[in-house]
Amino acid sequence: MSETGLDQMVELDYTSQYVELTLNGALLFDSGKAELKESAFPILDQIGVILERYSDSVVEIEGHTDSVPINSARFPSNNELSDARALSVFYYLVENTNLDPSLIKHSGRGEYVPVADNSTAEGRALNRRVEIKIYNTLSDYQ
Repeated sequence: MSETGLDQMVELDYTSQYVELTLNGALLFDSGKAELKESAFPILDQIGVILERYSDSVVEIEGHTDSVPINSARFPSNNELSDARALSVFYYLVENTNLDPSLIKHSGRGEYVPVADNSTAEGRALNRRVEIKIYNTLSDYQ
């Protein structure tokens, strides 16, 4: 991560089962939208290079939102918004890498897995995120 400069934009965590990359939603999307910002392309390109190093691993892309209700014509709830965001990242990676789409899962988790307090603006900003998990090939999850 540090050799690409991503360590300033992407949070890294890991367990015995996976390595997790967390991207702040504001880096990728405008508020209430699921279309990737053009400025997100270089970040996702660098992540794609990293993911290609682990091309035999299952990758899971999760979209997350804050708890502020959304009700637009396109997204009647945070569930649909988080799904669409995960799917946007999935499509971008499939179209711009050599990753096997059959090894990439995508899901929207809505507001149900917060990492911070939704009662503050800072907490809500942290909860709006996309997580990419790269599973260990020895993990039972595969």
